[in-house]
Amino acid sequence: MLFNFSTWLPEVLTDKLYLSRDVIAGITIAMIIIPQSMAYASLASVPPVYGLYASLLPVAIAALFGSSRYLATGPVAMVCLLTSVAISSLTDGDTSLYVAYAVILALSVGLFQVLLSLSKAGKIFDKIPEHVLLGFTSAAALIIALSQLSKIFGLPKVSISSLLDYQNLLSLCQHINAQSLILSVSMLLLMYLLKYKYTKHMTLSNLSVFFAVVLSIMFVSTFSYTGPIVGQIPAGLPDIKLPNLDIFNGSLPMLLIHTVIIAFVGFMEAIAIAKQLYIKKPPKDDKGVELYKDPTPIDTNQELLGQGLGNISSSISGSFPVSGSFSRSAVNEASGAYSGFASIVTMIIVSLTLLYATPLLFNLPKATLGIIVIFAVLPLIKIKEMKKLHNENKDLGFIAWITFFSTLIFPILSLELYEGVKTHIWTGIIFGFLIHIIFARDYQHTD
Repeated sequence: MLFNFSTWLPEVLTDKLYLSRDVIAGITIAMIIIPQSMAYASLASVPPVYGLYASLLPVAIAALFGSSRYLATGPVAMVCLLTSVAISSLTDGDTSLYVAYAVILALSVGLFQVLLSLSKAGKIFDKIPEHVLLGFTSAAALIIALSQLSKIFGLPKVSISSLLDYQNLLSLCQHINAQSLILSVSMLLLMYLLKYKYTKHMTLSNLSVFFAVVLSIMFVSTFSYTGPIVGQIPAGLPDIKLPNLDIFNGSLPMLLIHTVIIAFVGFMEAIAIAKQLYIKKPPKDDKGVELYKDPTPIDTNQELLGQGLGNISSSISGSFPVSGSFSRSAVNEASGAYSGFASIVTMIIVSLTLLYATPLLFNLPKATLGIIVIFAVLPLIKIKEMKKLHNENKDLGFIAWITFFSTLIFPILSLELYEGVKTHIWTGIIFGFLIHIIFARDYQHTD
């Protein structure tokens, strides 16, 4: 169904209970996505404001046309890392082109996903080996966490090669900002306690990131903080226009490779959480009555359409590729969302923030943004799961581990495959797929 929102929008607009549920969930997600999106924008190597742009149209469009009522689309860590790798590769490190290339990449990813949807190719995703993705996402999450250490220590962004240089590493250690480090550790402890220990009040637990941002801004505004801060964020909504394709002079084959990888990895994350929330049993009150659960069937092709249109809308609003978020989708469902209208509410709140509240974010420490990213990706480093898989099935475990290590090693080696094309994390997942194909006959029945 092209206009999937017709299955729930009339009900929401005519029922106060459904509407109130979506409004509460939408506001909750907005308080999470605003700081998260700014943090993920820096991970994608673009200014923080572009994370807010990616939290506008894509959030609502994906909800309107996707099949899941709970999937919360927007900036996500894995896609942002892949975007950073792609634009740095395609521009040969020319940072002045990063934003323009990220916008073009969002368009190509969106068009590719829409094409897959219209060709009814959703079944492809059922055949993607989960053990390859397990190894890749674990390694990529580790790389993401390591990439944020410069923010934690109050240092400028450093490359992997710089960290491997002993003399350079000693020089960097001498410039560590103690305030940034203390603030980071404090905010990490706060988020951990609220998220995993103080779970009696779910609202406080879900808003752990929001409270970390508020408290860190208050700290910087009150005391003499010497660490890096976000600074001025342009106020106002983004211009809605098609990206300038004439500016692209990179490698088309490499653009295609990055497009396919981001489209597949991003959608695998989105469809996984959508299916998980669909089958999740609803919570019950003290009388055993089920609360806030209105599941609708998940259609892979319909979800591809929603994610594809979401990426296209991100491009025309001047931002980078997006996907469905594990954490925000789970909070959306737990907050009692009835439908995708909650995402429309989120878009409205983010719009109001861009119009009127950007000065409040001036003193947001970059250390807080870094620790938010680390806090989000640590659960994705699934070493125990890979060990368990290896114990249960040697072949699958071997492929998961070799994908994990190749994803870590290829960016360090930076081997030139052919002119202008060097290995990076994308090479790791392709290598994992090749190993999977080679050994497919031995364990295809176990997938």
